[in-house]
Amino acid sequence: HSGVFHWGHTRHVPLSQSLDEAIQPLLASPGSTAVLLDVDGTLAPIVRDARDASVPVPTRSLMITMTRMYNVVAAVSGRQAEDARRVVAAGGLSYVGGHGSEILLPGESEATIDPSLTDWTEPVQDAASEAVRELSNLGVRREDKGAISAIHWRGTPDEAACERALRAIATRVEDSGLVAHWGRKVLEIRPPSPFDKGLGIRNLLKGRPVRQAIYIGDDLTDIDAFNALAEMDASGELQHIVRIGVNSPETPSELVAAADFMVNGIDGVVEVLEALAEGKA
Repeated sequence: HSGVFHWGHTRHVPLSQSLDEAIQPLLASPGSTAVLLDVDGTLAPIVRDARDASVPVPTRSLMITMTRMYNVVAAVSGRQAEDARRVVAAGGLSYVGGHGSEILLPGESEATIDPSLTDWTEPVQDAASEAVRELSNLGVRREDKGAISAIHWRGTPDEAACERALRAIATRVEDSGLVAHWGRKVLEIRPPSPFDKGLGIRNLLKGRPVRQAIYIGDDLTDIDAFNALAEMDASGELQHIVRIGVNSPETPSELVAAADFMVNGIDGVVEVLEALAEGKA
C-alpha cells in the first residue's frame, strides 16, 4: 500500500511514484475512464451531524473540471442521490445514492430507484422509529434515505452506551427479516433485497464505453465498490482499475486490506483529484 509523500508544494504534494504510475492509463484515455468517488469522509469532511456536511469549493471545482474530461464522474454515496447532489453541489456529475439503490444522471431532476426496494420503505422506517424512540435519552439521530434508515451516534454524550444499545437493536432488526449494516458510528436498517455500491456502479456503467475506472472511499461500504471493480477487471469488462482507500483515525482495517493504495485524509484525496484534473499522461 502506498501513501502520499509530503514535501514541496508545486501541486500541493506529489503523489507517490507507484500511485502516479497507476493513474497514467486513466490520463491517457480519459474518454473511456470512470472517476468514482465516495462522498462523506472522502470528498466532504466528516461532521457531527450529516446534514451539515459539504464539499469544499476547491474540491468542487476539480470535480467540475473532470466532468469535461472523463467519460463518467460520479459521486457514490450512502445518502439519497438528491441529498448527495446537495452536499457535492457540482454540475455534470452522476450520483449513485442509497448505497447503490438510486441513480441520478446529470440534468435529471429525480433519481431512478430500484423498484425492488420501494416496498420495504415502510417496514424499514417503522423499525428505525421504534429504535430511536427507545434510545431517545441517548441522543441518537435518525436519517431517512428512502428504503434505508440510518441511526447515527457520532458526538452523543455516551457513544459507547449508544453502540451497546444499538447492538441489541441490530439483532432484533435481523430477526425481523431486515438487514442491519454497520458504518462509522452509524447503524443502517436496510431491506433484505440485494444492493450495494458495487451493484450501483455496475448499473451506472452498463452500456458505457468505459475501460478504466478509479474509485476512492473511506468506509466498509466502499469495499463493495472495490470488489465490483475487481470482478469487472477479472471478467475483461474493465482493463485497468485503481482502488484507493482514505486513511483516518477510524479507517477500517478491511478497507486497508482491500485497497490498492491508501492516501492520508481528504488532503490526500485532493492530491489525486488534482493529478486527474491536470490530465497529463
